Amino acid sequence: MAITNNGAANSLPASQLPSGYTRPTVTTFADWEYKRTLSLSVLKATVENATRSTTMTNIRENATVGINKQIVDIIAADFLASATVTTYGDWTGLSNNFVDVTGTGTALADTAASYTCTVILYVKAV
Repeated sequence: MAITNNGAANSLPASQLPSGYTRPTVTTFADWEYKRTLSLSVLKATVENATRSTTMTNIRENATVGINKQIVDIIAADFLASATVTTYGDWTGLSNNFVDVTGTGTALADTAASYTCTVILYVKAV
């Protein structure tokens, strides 16, 4: 019995993918029991790299704040470790917390720059 995360597929539009980036292969399943849409924040300073494709990979795979890590943490909080649970995510949206540049928006405050990732989480438990 264990909690297994198959990872997050990257279903972002091609226009958001940097040159040199390869979408990861993720094992999916059709017999999921529930799905939920997550809005995950990934701190830009932790994952940024001069190479855009590396930054894209880091958003997904960073061991501290990446999408995969956050999915594991969420599922671990929701299920007992003795349960048999399998998950995967589908990364469908990418934005940032500086979109609002009005006088009251976060862009002009001391808020740390973050990526906002929309991920559909699929879960099945046996």
